Amino acid sequence: MTLLSMSLADAKDGQELLVVEMANETVNKQALRFGIGKGSLITVQKNISKGPVIISRNQLEIAIGRELALQIKVSSKQ
Repeated sequence: MTLLSMSLADAKDGQELLVVEMANETVNKQALRFGIGKGSLITVQKNISKGPVIISRNQLEIAIGRELALQIKVSSKQ
């Protein structure tokens, strides 16, 4: 069992992920507005090429802009 780390922008549809790191405090504050922080479990509903990443958390779907998604590090057990 290996933990793979990547940006949220690189995630595939259907992946269940753990948020492990934010690029900086500004990104952290933006993500917290969506209810996403370090340690949050999220599911990727749809990763739209060159567009937003649609995730779900606690039965709420959220569209995360590509620029923000590039700055959020997530991990998945593979």
